Amino acid sequence: SETSAYAAPVQDSVNIVDVALQQVRNLSLDLRPSLLDDLGLVAALRWYVDRFTQRTGVTAELLVDSYTAQVSTTVETACFRIVQEALTNVMRYAQAQQVSVKLRQQDDALHLLICDNGIGFDVQAARQKAAQGGSLGLLGMEERALLVGGQLTIKSILLHGTAIEVHLPIAAYASKPFHDSEIAVQ
Repeated sequence: SETSAYAAPVQDSVNIVDVALQQVRNLSLDLRPSLLDDLGLVAALRWYVDRFTQRTGVTAELLVDSYTAQVSTTVETACFRIVQEALTNVMRYAQAQQVSVKLRQQDDALHLLICDNGIGFDVQAARQKAAQGGSLGLLGMEERALLVGGQLTIKSILLHGTAIEVHLPIAAYASKPFHDSEIAVQ
């Protein structure tokens, strides 16, 4: 019958729309989960790390040591985004079985260490590729740290994994502003 001839393609279309809607929902949650505003950094990181494990099958753990939550929202957002990008890179490139995210607040800084047991990569080559318009993930993480007055270091050993170490001040501060008169003409 004519009706059954159209039923399968219509159902396929409905399934495609359902998948697309779920992907849009996932993307919107990944951009900035309300948990970051509602419950703070640790709960948001725990949620994201657990979700990462569910989505990828990679065992991920969050270890938190002495976090008092008296951190600027700008720094919390930078921290969350750096973890988000680092885990995205683990999923895409590392072929890791395990990843750990360690967060520690000490004195006037947040210390973040993200380690995986993946295949590692050549950090210099990745930086050069990014500078030539390749993937911006590494540069984006570094920029987020710098914008709040922090620093980010990436160490990777081929076949032994990657460690990303981040130090962020509790109170965000931007780099010294520059004026047009300070720009050198070449």
